[in-house]
Amino acid sequence: MLDNNINIKTHNPVDNNNASKPTHKPVQVAPLDVADPARVTRTPKQDFGSQSGQNQLNYNPDSVFEKFIKSLGNSPVLSEGAKKLLLNKQFINSNIKSDSVLKSLFETFLKSIEMDETEILNFLKFQHGSYTKFQGDFFNSLRSLLKSNPDNNDFKIVLRNFLKSYDCFVSVDETNKSINAALKNIERNLPDMLKSSFRELTDKLLNNYSSNGTDINLNLLKNEILPFVGRYISKMNDFGPVRDYVSVLIHNMVRLENASRDNFSENLDNLFEFVRYNFSLDEEDMQKLKMSLIDTYETASSKKNDSVDSFLKLIDSGIKESKNLVNKGTMEDMAESLLFSQDVHIPLTHMFLPLNFNNMFMFSEIWIGKEFEISEKDKKSKQTYVQTYKVFITFDIQNVGYFETTLVLKESRLSLDIYVPNCLTGSIETIKNDLNNILSKDNLSASSLNVNESIRKRRFNEVFSNLSERKSGVDVTI
Repeated sequence: MLDNNINIKTHNPVDNNNASKPTHKPVQVAPLDVADPARVTRTPKQDFGSQSGQNQLNYNPDSVFEKFIKSLGNSPVLSEGAKKLLLNKQFINSNIKSDSVLKSLFETFLKSIEMDETEILNFLKFQHGSYTKFQGDFFNSLRSLLKSNPDNNDFKIVLRNFLKSYDCFVSVDETNKSINAALKNIERNLPDMLKSSFRELTDKLLNNYSSNGTDINLNLLKNEILPFVGRYISKMNDFGPVRDYVSVLIHNMVRLENASRDNFSENLDNLFEFVRYNFSLDEEDMQKLKMSLIDTYETASSKKNDSVDSFLKLIDSGIKESKNLVNKGTMEDMAESLLFSQDVHIPLTHMFLPLNFNNMFMFSEIWIGKEFEISEKDKKSKQTYVQTYKVFITFDIQNVGYFETTLVLKESRLSLDIYVPNCLTGSIETIKNDLNNILSKDNLSASSLNVNESIRKRRFNEVFSNLSERKSGVDVTI
């Protein structure tokens, strides 16, 4: 047995003075230790408070509004693409005329924009009249009732339900097209082994958009197609394009469900009953209101414009069918610009005018905004709000140049700011006199009239600078 008493002797004597001194251990820092925020320099991009003027805790970089703000400066400009189509001969000869898909469509488009003064006016009226679905005598009557009863919340609820169902009811064809497009995109992004099974389900959908056909399609979408895709997403954790297209599909399914005849009839009856008993309309007035709805619906269904149709068809064919990458990119930019102008955060009326007037090509864009401002007359005493209109017009004329006009109308006071190309700077006084003569013929006078040289092109959001202001709600013009 070994002795457990082990004694270790050392020949190094222990110094009491050294033993009393504190030992300094080196501080070890973990390689992934959290940095002190106070010692980190914040980059300008992280200073979110300057973007909205709101509490920084409310900032959400993924919000729809913040993405809209970024798009204001990055979205394509419609006039740039249209300028290539109408004013750039090199682009036309090198790309459009050599494109088998676009050549004939482009020739049809050029013929359709040969207009005189009356046709120009009708072209703009068509765009303004079809800007929303809620146009015509019927909706003007509803607007009058709403203005005369601004505090009637019950009427607002009834009217809101009717407008929602009307919007879905008259858009059934477009909703079904969107559903079919979403299903095709889902199938395209599914694994090959699931495509045949998914196609078997979608082939059951009926092309008959009647009331019975809509019910059958909705039942199939909700009980078979959507669960099939849902199981795939949950098992495969596919959070890519498939889930995005499913979101679009669900949105259109809700619209299709709200578009049923029963839902529309119920909301229409509720509206008529409410108007009859709360606003004391007699039978004759109610009959006029009903007939105006029929006339409005029929007029909206039959409204067409060859120039607009040929322009949109040219863009659509260029995106879907053209093999020329330059043409495809130009058409995609113009389509994106047209869609962006309809954003719910842009409470402006947007119109465009491609034109061949007396063998001179030009392209114009018009932005119209209206808002309520405090009246100048009662600014010191009682605050009265008056409607103010602001119009921003741009037009590019062949062999002349680029023009801009900003028009503001407030309480019968008109102000004009006009920017002309360099070639016309020597005629500024003549332009002013001619404008004053034109205004006087219509019994108008400008409180302010400025004509200057156009130095650079402005975007619409530079003129309507309040678009970037954060609001608690969305301003939608109906």
